[in-house]
Amino acid sequence: MFIRLWRYASAALFPVLFAGLMLARAAHAVTAETAPATIAHGAMVDKTPLDDDLGLPEAGAQFRIRYSSIDGVGGVAAREDTGVVFLPKGPMPKGGWPVVAWAHGTVGIAAACAPSDHPRSPRDTQYLGTWLSLGFAVVAPDYAGLGSNGLHHYLNARAEAYSVLDSVLAARQGFPLQNRIVFVGQSQGAHAAFAAAAFQSSYAPQLRVVASVLTGAPYFNANTSAAALFSGASDPGAADPKIPYAMYIFLSAADLNPALESARYFSPQALPVLKQARELCIQELTDAAAAAGLNAGNSLRPAIQEVLASQTPALRFPALRVRHPVFVGMGSLDMDVPLIMQQAFVHDLTAAGTKVDAHVYEGLDHEATVNPSLRDSVPFVLQAIKREPH
Repeated sequence: MFIRLWRYASAALFPVLFAGLMLARAAHAVTAETAPATIAHGAMVDKTPLDDDLGLPEAGAQFRIRYSSIDGVGGVAAREDTGVVFLPKGPMPKGGWPVVAWAHGTVGIAAACAPSDHPRSPRDTQYLGTWLSLGFAVVAPDYAGLGSNGLHHYLNARAEAYSVLDSVLAARQGFPLQNRIVFVGQSQGAHAAFAAAAFQSSYAPQLRVVASVLTGAPYFNANTSAAALFSGASDPGAADPKIPYAMYIFLSAADLNPALESARYFSPQALPVLKQARELCIQELTDAAAAAGLNAGNSLRPAIQEVLASQTPALRFPALRVRHPVFVGMGSLDMDVPLIMQQAFVHDLTAAGTKVDAHVYEGLDHEATVNPSLRDSVPFVLQAIKREPH
């Protein structure tokens, strides 16, 4: 069953497979404590102008920021993280600009993979440019471990949330921004955006969140299991693009438990690529794994299930009910986060009492859904903004 599921699963949802397999064991586990933080966090440490080639054409000004935060993995240590603030062109409105807090998708787990150190993709340039053109400032955290010390723990909900929330708190100290915040994210970023929404009331209660906008959102619960991943078989002899995600999750676990011996979980054929995974960003690691012909059958040992089971609780949201409305955009042809999984998220959000505006975009996949969803998410956000005075 283990190998069969591997051969059918979709690349970006590698972690979901094992969430489904192991959630019975972790069904009552919560992501993390949600008590108010006792360490100072969310302060601006410094800001510097961002190089033009790393910026956005629609930005009137753009800055790299460094801000204080808390280690969301352990929850007890102070740290500093990085991000970018993009300000719109034109005159500043009275009271400052409203804020889109942009949570990015998977880039890797090494500091050098930080989005603030790389040009934005054409898709994200168009998407973020739309929000800027509408008069929103964009606050874009890198996440802990990306552009800062330590390893980025992939899909750790609390760590993502702290990065998003503290970047906004700090940006509001350093720039003329309204206290009207919209969490926006795609793929891993959708997971991070909703994690921020779920932790906000306890971690950053001073923020006024008016809406969340999510596309391609991964979701982990006891009912979104491996069955959602049967989207077509691949050649078992071919390289498997899911292997890098196995490596990222293993390295996150090994960061917490250095006693984990990689040879117990990965084959000799996979070990040389695993050694590179701590440093390579996602595209380079995917290329390296493909060049080595890695797939589940020749790369993974059964014991990997133990490691992935141990990581599952940290991937889950601490709550599904939030006070603000949530937009969920789903592509009918999304093979990275299958439609059935996103629909389960919508169902559970609604059942928890969250107001949800869900849209399915026929014929669009994981990437292609992002910009077309603006035709619905922009009016959704503008209406939410109207309901929240300055």
